[in-house]
Amino acid sequence: MTHGHTEERLFDPHWTPPEAEYGYDLIPGITDTDEEYAVITMEIPWGLVKDKVARPPKHVAFVENMRFETLKALERAVPPVDLVLGIGGGSSHDSAKYVAIKKDARLLQVPTIISGDACVTDPVGVRHEGKVTYIGHAICDRIIVDYSLLRQAPERLVRYGAGDVLSSHTALCDWRIACEKGRAEFDQGSYDQATEDLKRLHEMRSEIRDLTDDGIRAIIELYRDYARIAARLGNDRCQEGSEHFFAYNVEYVTGRTYLHGGLLATGIFVMTYLQDNEHEYVRQFMEDMGVEYGLGNIGLTRDEFFTAMTTLKSFVTEGEHYYSVIDARDIGVEQAEELYNRLK
Repeated sequence: MTHGHTEERLFDPHWTPPEAEYGYDLIPGITDTDEEYAVITMEIPWGLVKDKVARPPKHVAFVENMRFETLKALERAVPPVDLVLGIGGGSSHDSAKYVAIKKDARLLQVPTIISGDACVTDPVGVRHEGKVTYIGHAICDRIIVDYSLLRQAPERLVRYGAGDVLSSHTALCDWRIACEKGRAEFDQGSYDQATEDLKRLHEMRSEIRDLTDDGIRAIIELYRDYARIAARLGNDRCQEGSEHFFAYNVEYVTGRTYLHGGLLATGIFVMTYLQDNEHEYVRQFMEDMGVEYGLGNIGLTRDEFFTAMTTLKSFVTEGEHYYSVIDARDIGVEQAEELYNRLK
C-alpha cells in the first residue's frame, strides 16, 4: 500500500496540506489502534505522552540531530510499521517524515512545541555537510494539535511558531528585489494571498501572545495556507528568504542546532533593517506576540554573529539560494556592528 510518499522532493500543484485535528487529551485516541506504530521523538516530549498512550508503540526512536547520516541510522533501527507518529518539535517531525517515506507508513504529526512549520510541510529538512538540504515528499494524514499538550511546554517555544509566518514579511520583500533585478518571476495571486496571511497574523498577535486556543490554531492554519501557496507556486518564495538564509548560516558557522522560530525571529530583525522594510513596525509586531529575538536569546556570541554576517553573501552564493537583499547590497563589518548594537 502506498501513502503517496516519494524519495524525491517535489512541488505538486495539486498537493493539499494535511488536515489538523484540534482538541484536548488526544493522545489516547490516536494510539488506540490495531496498527503497528513507531514513535519518533525526543526524551522530553516522550516523557509528556508515554503514560497517555492507549496501546504501546512497537518502537520508540529518539532523535539526536538532523545530520543525514544520523537520520539514516535512526531509520534503519525502526522495524516495519504501519504508522509513524512524530511527537515533539521540528527535528522530530522531519525525522518522522523520513521514516514514513522509507517504511511506506502512514504519518501523523503531534507537535509539543511550535517552533516552525515542519509538522505541516512535506519535505524533510536535513543537515548535509553542515548545510540545510530538503529531501523527499511525505504525505501526512493529520496534524494532531493537542492544546493540553502544547500548554505543558515553555510558552516561548510555542510563540516561536509565529516566526515561520512572519518570515513572509522579509521573504516577500526579497522576492520583489529579485523580480526588479530580473532574477525571479512574479505571481500576483500568491503575493496577495501571502500578504493577507500576514494581516491575519497581525490581527491574532494578542491571541498568540496569550496562547489562547484561537492563537495556537491561527499559527497552524497559517502554516497550512503558506504550504498550499508554495505547492501551487512551485517554490518557497512567499515564506523563505534572507531571514532563513541568515538562520542557516548561523547553524553552519557555529555547528549548533537552534530552535527554528527563535533563530528566525533574529533573522527577521536583521533583514528588515537591511531591507529598510518597516523595521520598527516588525520589531513591535514581534514584541506584541511575545516572540523573543536577540543574540542573548539564541545564545550567539558577538564573534559568531560577525562571522555569520560577513560570510552570509558567500554562503548564499555557494548554496545557490534565492536572490535576496543579501545579494543586492554590501554586508560587512560596518553593517554587522550596527546590527550588533541593536541586538545586544
